[in-house]
Amino acid sequence: MAAGTAIAVLGGQALAGGAGRPAVTIASGSFAGYSWSVEVQGGNDQRCYEVSLTGKSSAGVRGVCTIDALRPPLWSRLVAVGQENATVELAVTRLRVRSMRLRIGHTESRHGARWVHLRNRRLTPGQADQADVRRDFRYAVLRSRGTFCVQKAILFNREHDRIAKLHTPCEFPR
Repeated sequence: MAAGTAIAVLGGQALAGGAGRPAVTIASGSFAGYSWSVEVQGGNDQRCYEVSLTGKSSAGVRGVCTIDALRPPLWSRLVAVGQENATVELAVTRLRVRSMRLRIGHTESRHGARWVHLRNRRLTPGQADQADVRRDFRYAVLRSRGTFCVQKAILFNREHDRIAKLHTPCEFPR
């Protein structure tokens, strides 16, 4: 988490405690028998994100709120939700970060860590207006079978120049 970023973590609760406008789904999909979604909601000077993961017999939801007036971090793994066979994680960046290479380690893999390339997305003006949030950040969603952790992140601008190379501790046991 970036220094100076105020965060409140919500576990299995509604976004922002009913603040402002309704939450807007900005990404969703399915894999490995699970459905996932990412929602954003603003209001009351905060920006809240929620990641949900639903399987046949289980579901998980995690959320986090930040102070909306703060500048987004260069890169931050904001919130992740995992179950036995799947994990979904939301990463948020500043606008100038257009893509990332992430070194992903899996807790149960015999193959070791691997590099993945992700392009960051930006909210549409309609999504931002509907959710009552500023369009001053980009995001990417990581999804994988089993549990994983990000070990390194290399961030690139639109010209594909490297902006930063970050080492991060794994949040999940290896």
